[in-house]
Amino acid sequence: MPIRMVLFDLVGTILRPAVPVEETYAAAAARHGLPIDPAVVAENFQRALANHGHRLRAGVPSDGDDRVYWREIVGESLAPALARCPGKAGEIAEELYLRYGSGEAWRLYPEVRGVLDALQCAKRPLGILSNWDRRARRVLADLGISDFFSALFLSAEMGVAKPDPRVYRLAAERLGLPPTALLLVGDDPESDGTAPRACGYSTWLVRRPEDDLESLLPWLAGGV
Repeated sequence: MPIRMVLFDLVGTILRPAVPVEETYAAAAARHGLPIDPAVVAENFQRALANHGHRLRAGVPSDGDDRVYWREIVGESLAPALARCPGKAGEIAEELYLRYGSGEAWRLYPEVRGVLDALQCAKRPLGILSNWDRRARRVLADLGISDFFSALFLSAEMGVAKPDPRVYRLAAERLGLPPTALLLVGDDPESDGTAPRACGYSTWLVRRPEDDLESLLPWLAGGV
């Protein structure tokens, strides 16, 4: 079946942090008098994401907010610093939560705007399918690309996250399209690759830095 809508993942696919996460976290802690080595933050951050991966599989809040999850991630990432003043944890977490809800914290990959323009000119309907919360709406608006997308599917609004099969089925149902009419473009081999393919989606993985989204255009032009 021909592709009738192209859905994009967000982080790692069309945008990235403007500054490495560990540097932003460490700077926030330092502003509160709790210095910490960014290298330690980086290690703790990756460990925290891995430790909380089960949460995405078990289900997420469906109220559009994900503050509790990120408060836990921040707490574990900055644990050595926060041990000196646990009372600062909530304040620092909220500061970072708000920062990452602004376009100032993010950058588009260089080719993204041109690729979106080309797809729009080709009359390709576009959407977002991402493990994120309602902050994504402001981020996309701040970055000047929200008008490209006619549908936004965010895990914290849907109550289920990739790679749970339900998220792909629910997106298709809400679009009124069969999964075989959808293409998911992302960077994660499981969440944007094997899992949606098992549900009937077509998929296309970007492999940065070796590749970028410009390679998607000739692939789509090939007749899918």
